[in-house]
Amino acid sequence: MNRHEIEPSYENSKKLEKWIGKIKSRWENYPEFKVNQEKLKHLAIICDGNRRAAEKQRLNVSFGHQAGVETIKGIARASREWGIHAISFWVWSTENWLRPLAQVEYIMDLAIKNFTSPSFLEELKEKQVRFTHIGRKDRLSTNVRLAIENLEKQTEKFTTFRLNLGLDYGGLDETARGILKMFDNFQKGEFNPQILRENPQKILDFLDTANQPEPDLIIRTGMTKKEIFRTSGFMSSQTAYSGWVSLPHLFPDLAPQDLLKPVKKFIGYERRLGR
Repeated sequence: MNRHEIEPSYENSKKLEKWIGKIKSRWENYPEFKVNQEKLKHLAIICDGNRRAAEKQRLNVSFGHQAGVETIKGIARASREWGIHAISFWVWSTENWLRPLAQVEYIMDLAIKNFTSPSFLEELKEKQVRFTHIGRKDRLSTNVRLAIENLEKQTEKFTTFRLNLGLDYGGLDETARGILKMFDNFQKGEFNPQILRENPQKILDFLDTANQPEPDLIIRTGMTKKEIFRTSGFMSSQTAYSGWVSLPHLFPDLAPQDLLKPVKKFIGYERRLGR
């Protein structure tokens, strides 16, 4: 099967359109709320469950990713209104390339479509959102890479909000790339590794989220009560003091109230941070 064979029939096209419409409507009606920015500056979400959600709708699993895109858009808009400075979404791991080729091609086409959308860039500019890709760029197609680089360039001066998208991201891979950057700077005489003895936090300057607050809260969707929680190595160096929450909701099924519940609980919790 190739990506063209994934195209929905007329009946499934209508079903997909209805599903996407419900997701848009759900996230257009988020409740009013303001976070305590001293407690929650950076929210990260591991977006699990797109394919399972599509199966529930009796659609090709690839269409779940389209539903996931609409959910990301809704969450990103709601989080800005709630006053969350930075939000990260992990949508494609370094291991996901092992999926069937048709799914991979469909998802990359979906990425190009959304990254090159004039309305997406206009929204980022209007809301002063800096877009950052986290993960590897070298394995992405030229079209996807250029679209990402354009978004990053066009928004690099914005400081009001941050939007991070993990595409071909893996925590161990990020750490390895960070070490290589550090070594490269050392060879150029631009970095003294002895500084890490005094301030281990300096290692974060070489990671994909450099110059951003570390995630305060990470939410992983699509985990049933029977599953043992796992982080899958997500931002392993940045999340030492982060709060972690798993939700049973499949990512496209997530509603504003489902997201706000752990956010409110986290804000009400006093982290001791070793004190």
